[in-house]
Amino acid sequence: MKKLKPGRTNQEDRNNFIDYWAEIVRASSDEYWSRQQNVLIDSQIQSARRAKFLTVKEYLELKGEKCSR
Repeated sequence: MKKLKPGRTNQEDRNNFIDYWAEIVRASSDEYWSRQQNVLIDSQIQSARRAKFLTVKEYLELKGEKCSR
């Protein structure tokens, strides 16, 4: 597998990253991707369960905006 090479521009970096990952996907087994998806989804669920939910006012204050409510 080839290495991820840096581009001269942001767009070239993005294209190189896409090519890099496309090669990894083609070269990997379905079982590998199934395990990777499982890890990702489980971590997202755990993160959501631990998250502190903000009120609209708290969220807008974090963004530096005023709440009209």
